[in-house]
Amino acid sequence: MRQPTCVIYDRLSRLFAEEAPDHRIAACKAYAEQRGWKVVHVATDTNVSGASKLEDRPGMREVLSWLPRVDFVVAAKLDRYARSVLEFQRLLDAAKSTNSTIITADGVVSPENASIIINVLAAFAEYERDMITARITDSKKHFRSRGNHLGGLAPYGYAVTGPINDKRWVIDETAAAIIRDCADKLINHGATLTGLTRELNERKVLPPADHARQRDGRKLSYEREGRDGQKKSPQRWHMTTLRDVLYTPAVRGWLVQSVPGKKRAAIHNQPVLDTEGHPVSAGPGILDGETWAAVRAIIDGKSKGRGAERTGKALLLHVALCSECDGPMYRQRREVKGKDYSTYVCRAGVGKRGTHRPNVITAHYLDELVTVDYLKRFGKAELKRWAEPDGSAVLQLSEVTTQIERLAGNLAQLEPNGTAARVVITQLTALEKRQAELRTEADHAEGRWVTTGGTVADEWQRRTDEGRRALLTDLGARVLVRPATPGAPKRFDPSRVNAEFDGPAWFRDDPAAGELKAIARVEEEIRQERLAGATY
Repeated sequence: MRQPTCVIYDRLSRLFAEEAPDHRIAACKAYAEQRGWKVVHVATDTNVSGASKLEDRPGMREVLSWLPRVDFVVAAKLDRYARSVLEFQRLLDAAKSTNSTIITADGVVSPENASIIINVLAAFAEYERDMITARITDSKKHFRSRGNHLGGLAPYGYAVTGPINDKRWVIDETAAAIIRDCADKLINHGATLTGLTRELNERKVLPPADHARQRDGRKLSYEREGRDGQKKSPQRWHMTTLRDVLYTPAVRGWLVQSVPGKKRAAIHNQPVLDTEGHPVSAGPGILDGETWAAVRAIIDGKSKGRGAERTGKALLLHVALCSECDGPMYRQRREVKGKDYSTYVCRAGVGKRGTHRPNVITAHYLDELVTVDYLKRFGKAELKRWAEPDGSAVLQLSEVTTQIERLAGNLAQLEPNGTAARVVITQLTALEKRQAELRTEADHAEGRWVTTGGTVADEWQRRTDEGRRALLTDLGARVLVRPATPGAPKRFDPSRVNAEFDGPAWFRDDPAAGELKAIARVEEEIRQERLAGATY
């Protein structure tokens, strides 16, 4: 007579991660031995929820592959199989189709009563899971409304402090200084996310995850060995990492949550709002509202889609244009024996497929010519920057409107004079009041030009080529370069260059004032040229 065979299955939930599965597997083996069954395989799942799909569990996939070849599947208890009636029913259907039987080693489900009791017990297992989920959800909702940290790493710039049930954020001054410095360079010194990312890596500033590890006294990522025994490479800042750090509402000290329906990312975070529509504070702010709004405006304005041209280090990239096709001149870097022979080249005039005659000019001479002309025109002008209104009002307005729509939908399903309906009406009244306040704040918020406390020339000296290029762009610079005349000497010819400047945006926005300042500037240039005895 053939000896019955069985496969043993055990699942370890995250909720009981400290529990070892050994004793349950031993109980299953003892049960099989008592019944005279041969154990042909033991499958386990660790840190796997009982609500997850069967095919998403590695151990359960092994069980499913053995079903056609065994008579029984044994687990210590019913809840080891699943905590979902739907998933458990799928397992039963799979076992039935292969003429195998699902059994528990505690004797509750045996070969004799399996067909009757198994569905009833599975329903109770799902009910227990739902109760656990509800308790956890209610607990998180309560702590979120109080502004408590809900677990995991705090946002970059913060550390977590306080007892288990009252954790809050405190400013991590080392990381907060990085955030403030990057924000200042973006707003006041024409920096770019790409350039700031490169600078942070050159300074060997630890990225968020490794910074938290170092602060908490844990090993850095590259100090830990991988599965192959080799140490990992040091983590680096990436442009998207820095963008998320500066963009998230968490830098205001607000508790944040992801936007439903969008990819989970810091750039999509919104502040958690209380019942009256105010952001829930989890700690002090790192950036004030005006600074944060300015940073977000810069990031939004300079964001590019995948495949778009990326700015490099060239001073006149997207400022120097070819007179033949009005296309950008790109800098080709070339250095020989320590000397710079780089050029600006129009790609449309290169090679056999060029659409017009070649247009190439020596880079450092062109940079110098434009720099001198630019500073001569605008160097003494007071530098200003555009201060955006605090965009948090718009964010809060969107979230409050969503809450109102959700509560209004719930109200329609409640007893009109019931207690729950009265509570919802009270919340709706408070939210509608807050909605009106936010709409007024958003409608009347206006940007303005503010002085930076220095001249254009002062700021030019402080900036890198990336920042200087931003200054040129802000002041409406457009440099047209004509191709060289055939047969002309191969030296730099300033007559090939026509530099045009629309002037600072802060008086371009006021045509009357701009015209007066432009006339005054031209008159001053003529006076200076006459004094110097030179013709411009």
